[in-house]
Amino acid sequence: MDAKRLSIIIPSFNDARIAHAIRSTRFFDDNGSVRILVVDGGSKPELQRLIAGLLQPDDLFICEPDMGIFDALNKGLARSTTEFIGWLGSDDFYTGKVRASQVLADLESNDLLVANLAHFRGDRITRLTHALPSRIRLAKVGLNNPHFATFGRRSLLASHRFMLGMRGADIPYFLEVFESKPRVATISEVAVIAEEGGFSTVSPRMILASHLELLSVYAVYIGRVLAPFCVALKLGYKAWSAAYYRIFPKSVHALCTREVQL
Repeated sequence: MDAKRLSIIIPSFNDARIAHAIRSTRFFDDNGSVRILVVDGGSKPELQRLIAGLLQPDDLFICEPDMGIFDALNKGLARSTTEFIGWLGSDDFYTGKVRASQVLADLESNDLLVANLAHFRGDRITRLTHALPSRIRLAKVGLNNPHFATFGRRSLLASHRFMLGMRGADIPYFLEVFESKPRVATISEVAVIAEEGGFSTVSPRMILASHLELLSVYAVYIGRVLAPFCVALKLGYKAWSAAYYRIFPKSVHALCTREVQL
């Protein structure tokens, strides 16, 4: 195993925005400790060539059919060899405000490190997912950690797998991770910016299906009676954050260093 290094797993499928994700990861890597693992589900040949051209010899490019993002993440977990792991969506990017050296230093005495994650649309921040609730273990009641701004020990993260066939398989995955009572550190800076939206929010029907799925997940971890409270708290937190950034708008550039701006 490659000690004192950090693998960043990036799932990919026909999304050219991954080029910016990779470039931002290069800037995030301020001490040469990062190995990028791109797990591609079979993108068009021209995009595969673009990705390959952005990777270094020590990186890993897996390109084969998969069953979606969570299958890709599982493959990345299985193929990682570094002591520490992080992940990034192909349409996300690092802000440059948090760097790999800081992440590794904080993980020396912790199992997980969680930073803030901002969501955006266009050139505006739409809401923020804060890291602080993770320190006091509130993921169990609906205040989930920002998943793509979470880093951790491979021995912990690779001992779990994302369930296939679920829209929100990241929720039970991290609930299981937190069930093991890891040592958690948090950073108050925004480490990652993620584009708003996703498969589970493309239509009212998909949104309803996702919320019903969440109810069943929380019913397992906290009980059927309290599960609606968890979903309500999760949605209320999202609504509060979205309202805040409508009242006090902020641009994406305000949260990024010049080197990684769109």
